[in-house]
Amino acid sequence: CYASKWISEQLARYPSLLDELLDNRNLYVVPSGAELADQLRQQLLRVQSDDLETAMDVLRHFKLAHGLRVAACQISGALPLMKISDYLTFLAEVILQAVLEIAWQAMVEKHGMPSVGSGLDKPDSLAGQVNEGSQHFIIVGYGKLGGIELGPASDLDLVFIHDVDSQAETLAGENQKAITHSVFFTRLGQKIIHILTAQTVSGALYEVDMRLRPSGASGLLVS
Repeated sequence: CYASKWISEQLARYPSLLDELLDNRNLYVVPSGAELADQLRQQLLRVQSDDLETAMDVLRHFKLAHGLRVAACQISGALPLMKISDYLTFLAEVILQAVLEIAWQAMVEKHGMPSVGSGLDKPDSLAGQVNEGSQHFIIVGYGKLGGIELGPASDLDLVFIHDVDSQAETLAGENQKAITHSVFFTRLGQKIIHILTAQTVSGALYEVDMRLRPSGASGLLVS
C-alpha cells in the first residue's frame, strides 16, 4: 500500500527514523497537542536562536518522525481515520506555532518589537517579546486544517491577521532598523511561508495555500 511504500522510502533516506518504529509503547498512541509541543520545544532548545537552517531541519525531522508513526497506524489499522486526522492536525498546529515563534524572533532581532499595547516599554527578554508581541498576530487555518481533517498529503489553507496600527513603527533598539508594522507583518508572513515551504534535503514541511485571504491571491498577505 502507499503508506508501506512511503515508510520504506523514508527509512532508506533517513535510517535514524527507524527508532520511531521500534518503540511499541508509543507507536500507536496519539499524543496530545501539549505533548507534541513539549517534544518539539525540547528539540528546538538545542538549536542556536540565529541558526535558521538547523531549526528548519529539526522541524522537518520532527514531522517525518511523527509521519512514520501515522503511517504505521494506517497500515496496522491501530487507529481509526478520525484519530489519525486528529494526530496530523495536532502536529500541524504545533509546527505552525513553532514556526511563528522562530520567524517572530528573527524579525524582532532585526527590527525591534511592534509598538503594541498602552505601554511602550520593551519586555526584558526576547522570549518576553515573543509572548507579548506575537499574540497580536494569528494564523487562521481553513479547509482540512480548520476542520481537523488533515491527511498525510494535505496542504495548509492559511490566513494571517494582525490587530495593530499598520502605519506605526517598530521599537527599534541599537543595531536594529525600525520599519512600519505593515512591512513588519508582511515580512513575518513571508518568513513563515518560507520556513514551511522551502525545499531542504529533508523536503518541505507543508505546501501552503494563501488564496482564502481577503481579495484572494491579489490581496494583502497579512490582513
